[in-house]
Amino acid sequence: MDSEIIYSALGIVIFIIIVVITMRSNVVEIVQSKEEKRADIINGYKQELKVALDPLEDDEQARVAKKSEMLKKFSGELSLNIFFDKDELREIILELSAS
Repeated sequence: MDSEIIYSALGIVIFIIIVVITMRSNVVEIVQSKEEKRADIINGYKQELKVALDPLEDDEQARVAKKSEMLKKFSGELSLNIFFDKDELREIILELSAS
């Protein structure tokens, strides 16, 4: 009988501690929409492309070869991404090739 009271009290104390810790948690989960994730991914690729092509500004042939290589890499990565279907992938690659 005494052990039941001890276990009950212990259970209540643990429950209260869990509730207090949960309520004091300041962690806010930021959930992005599909469009925001898509924009972040595309902007990251644009930035990566810009960084890679800036040093080749004077050499048009090397610039075209590097851009082609990077677009193939991006296409491969995007084809594995669950956020994009084939049509979106084509649009993104065309957008990146225009920049």
